[in-house]
Amino acid sequence: MINFLKNKKKAQSENNSARDANHFTGKARSVRHTVWIYFAIFISGILALLWLIFVVSMETNYKTEKTKQFIDTAEFILQGLSDSTLTTDNLDSTAYSNEMCILVQDRYGAAVYSFDMMAEKCLIHGGPLTIFQLADYRLKALENPSGYYYTEVANHRFNVNTLLFVTVIGNKNNPDGYIFMNTSLVPLESTAGIIRSQILFISILLLILGIGISYILARLIEAPLLSLKKSAEKFGRGNFNVVFEGRGYAETEMLAQTLNLAAKEVSKVDKLRRDLVANVSHDLRTPLTMIKAYAEMIRDLSGDNPAKRAEHLDIIIGESDRLASLVNDILDLSKLESGVNALNVTEFDLTERIYDIMNRYRILSESQGYKFYVSCLPKFIIKGDIIKTEQVIYNLINNAVNYTGEDKSVYVVLRADGENAARLEITDTGEGIDAETLPLIFDRYYRSDKATREVIGSGLGLSIVAQILKLHGFKYGVESIKGIGSTFWIKIQSTDYRIQNTEQKFR
Repeated sequence: MINFLKNKKKAQSENNSARDANHFTGKARSVRHTVWIYFAIFISGILALLWLIFVVSMETNYKTEKTKQFIDTAEFILQGLSDSTLTTDNLDSTAYSNEMCILVQDRYGAAVYSFDMMAEKCLIHGGPLTIFQLADYRLKALENPSGYYYTEVANHRFNVNTLLFVTVIGNKNNPDGYIFMNTSLVPLESTAGIIRSQILFISILLLILGIGISYILARLIEAPLLSLKKSAEKFGRGNFNVVFEGRGYAETEMLAQTLNLAAKEVSKVDKLRRDLVANVSHDLRTPLTMIKAYAEMIRDLSGDNPAKRAEHLDIIIGESDRLASLVNDILDLSKLESGVNALNVTEFDLTERIYDIMNRYRILSESQGYKFYVSCLPKFIIKGDIIKTEQVIYNLINNAVNYTGEDKSVYVVLRADGENAARLEITDTGEGIDAETLPLIFDRYYRSDKATREVIGSGLGLSIVAQILKLHGFKYGVESIKGIGSTFWIKIQSTDYRIQNTEQKFR
């Protein structure tokens, strides 16, 4: 029954996930459809513009161009009259090339020049306009501030509309004469019909080509995204060795590089996490096994022997402390990374704290032969969290003890480094750190296997050091030379210190 309920709950969860995925897919458009829609809108806009220019506004544009042609011709004639360069040959050529009738009158309305393109059937050459109507058009030109007047007039002889233009020669208040021009407005219905059918054919062709091109472009743009999606799905299922490919586009290549970097980091973190679980499991198992074994010995063997019982109890207490230290390190690191463990900032003398800490290592020096060499500024006042700063120094010294060479020497130096700053260096004489390993040394899951003796601590010390120093805003790092040793350094700011080195040796 319990298994049935578990399976039912699992199935419901999978159905909910599928429904959420479908819901998301239903709301979002694919890149292919989006590109196709935008391209279709673009093609439609071009076609609409073509129809507007060549079909809808053709007649208006045609009349506008004809009017401009009249104005340009009138300006040409007026300029020729002004500089006395105008000849009848010029006027004939102008009228013929522009397919218009031209009539030049003096101020009294008498003809001075005449060119008829319609064999006396235009409006101003023997046409339906009387001398009184011409006079009326002259008056309208005089009344117009621009000095010219034009209008569309029907020519019933040819059953076409014509454009009549008249402009004043000279001053409107005392005109020297008038220029009349008349031209036929070609019927555009048949021309517009031909253009309309051609544009319709071109529109259909462009629409088909646009759909095809947009489909191909959409597939080309979508291809790298689909490839990234498939790789991301593999990555989401736990395949951290998957390779993301951008397939030629700068943006997708950049995205692929970023995802590959993320995959590499996640793969590294996953590996280090497994190593941490293995290391922590081993570190937990060892003290628990010892505690259990010596508890059984007390129960079965040494319960009545005070000396043996005390010895076994000391071992149990020591292993319990080791177990508590490991758990505390894990909790401290978690609090520091989550920002829960805030700093309690006060002002204190770092030199005094270093010497106080080093005095506590006397027993290690006396019992196991370690040699600690300390050289510090006599006074170095800083602002920071005393407890966490001491934890940093402890962890770095313990790390140096773990990895120093056979001479068991550890060097602690606090020296001036620039204006109002000092550099704390803790150096061991061990094998050193490989160049490819240096970037990983402060990772929260990294632990070197080159310790020269039993490691003191949980293996999380350097990660805790990095988090505390980041909270303080101190610069830090590590320098190492193979076969000589490693130096962990911290650059710390201060406003009150004097540079005077002293050295003290603990034996």
